Amino acid sequence: MKKTLLMLAIAATLTACSTTKKVEGAPQITRTDVKYDTYFTDKTMRYDFHHAGDCKNEYYYFDKLIREGEWAGSRVSLINPFDYGEQHFRIIDNATGNVIYKNNYCTLFNEWQTTPEATVTSRSFPEGVIFPEPAKDFSIEFYARNKQSKVWEKKESHKISVNDYNIYPGHSSYESIDIHIGGDIAHSLDLVLLPDGFTATEREKFVAACKMWSDALFSYAPFTQNKHRINVRAVWAPSQESGISKPGTGEWKNTLLGSRFFTFNSERYQMTEEFQKVRDVAAAAPYESIFILTNTDKYGGGGIYNFYGLGSAGKTGRTGEVYVHEFGHSLMGLGDEYIEIGNTVSALYPEGVEPWEANLTRFVDFNGKWEKMIADGTPIPTPRIEGSTEKEWKIGAYEGGGYLEKGVFRGWPECMMKALSDFCPVCQDAITRYLDYICK
Repeated sequence: MKKTLLMLAIAATLTACSTTKKVEGAPQITRTDVKYDTYFTDKTMRYDFHHAGDCKNEYYYFDKLIREGEWAGSRVSLINPFDYGEQHFRIIDNATGNVIYKNNYCTLFNEWQTTPEATVTSRSFPEGVIFPEPAKDFSIEFYARNKQSKVWEKKESHKISVNDYNIYPGHSSYESIDIHIGGDIAHSLDLVLLPDGFTATEREKFVAACKMWSDALFSYAPFTQNKHRINVRAVWAPSQESGISKPGTGEWKNTLLGSRFFTFNSERYQMTEEFQKVRDVAAAAPYESIFILTNTDKYGGGGIYNFYGLGSAGKTGRTGEVYVHEFGHSLMGLGDEYIEIGNTVSALYPEGVEPWEANLTRFVDFNGKWEKMIADGTPIPTPRIEGSTEKEWKIGAYEGGGYLEKGVFRGWPECMMKALSDFCPVCQDAITRYLDYICK
């Protein structure tokens, strides 16, 4: 449930709203050996802004800067080498012009741009990014992928003085709860779980849901093997009302984070547009990745790469698998591998453009994905032998994925990103490489 389901309408929309506006491209980053102590303090800085536009334009409007607690990310891995996501930002040291930090992500605004509404109106979504606090004056630059060419284009730049008295001091009165602590924050992936729709009397229900989420995550490889370098914390922050909004049925709830079903008119797509509020609550704990647990037994959720994941906390049969599937999206942007019968056109995965997701390919630029894992002599495309068992399967290129029956390929017959089973060897490898980077 990473994307809205109206793919054919989306494809037509993007075609109608294509833009020819020329935007400055992204200069290549040649330096990756940034020394943390040279450029950064031990704190976290948050840059809040509003991401606005329509189907063919996007703009960034600065809101505020906030100093928060200890930096929870790596102090070695500062330039994200994975070319994932629809957005990325860079931190530039003004004195030297060096890129000292870079991270990639996706946003809910990007998904909204593909909806019919974006062809007739403009909207603004609150957003924010975090990075280690620079010790000296710096600039922040935002880049977005061109929707057709997928080339990075520079969208915004902002010079900042670290001595600006308008930088807000971060503070949080919410309670942080340790769920699982595997290692120190500098060498671990730090996850934070947030509640939405839990009232003051439902704290224990939320904590139990957090433990179930953690247990589910660590029951799947490669997270099982990496339990020692993953931390899971929760933040207790109650809502005024119990439950989650369902606009399509006229049911609205006063909840802390504003989570709701019917996002972009897709009933089970459950997300929140209040991302700055999400950041406010998450700041009570050291974190790199956010997952929201909502107080409902209705199936639904979503996950957006380096943005947040969200899932229903109620007992809905396969709750654990859904959690882990959505976390696959939000942690590292794994693409959905299932298909939609009859779907032959996708604006998300246009013909002739290589998907950026590590587990999908159109063979436009397969280099660096799982081609080295394919044994010599394996036919490409790889046919699935009817009646074969998992022990007989081999890594290859199986047609069907990214909601399309034809033209998009995955590496294994079944996967957590396809049918809520175990992560396939291709996804496990991609996750492990990502964890290796994050936990340096």
